Amino acid sequence: MNTPSLSDHHVSDAPESQRVGRAFAARLDMTIKRSGLSSGRVAKSLGVTEGDVTLWRAGITLPRAADCRRLSELLHVEMAWLNGGSKPVGESERRSDRVNAIV
Repeated sequence: MNTPSLSDHHVSDAPESQRVGRAFAARLDMTIKRSGLSSGRVAKSLGVTEGDVTLWRAGITLPRAADCRRLSELLHVEMAWLNGGSKPVGESERRSDRVNAIV
């Protein structure tokens, strides 16, 4: 069994912490699925174990800030959105690109 990185943060039992952990996990999982990448490929790109990525996707642990930044770059989303913000990077640009393509 892979052990999580020593610097990953376990999601505590506090309701707010669990909410943040679930939100992060849901957004990360959705974004990885949409990217077509596997957990193994994400892990290799970040230099972490596949077990680390699996724990992040399950909401059991949260990545270090540096790993979160690299995740956002790899998956082309804003780090703030990944951590619970309002929209992915480029969302408004993508909408305007679709509108321009239709016109």
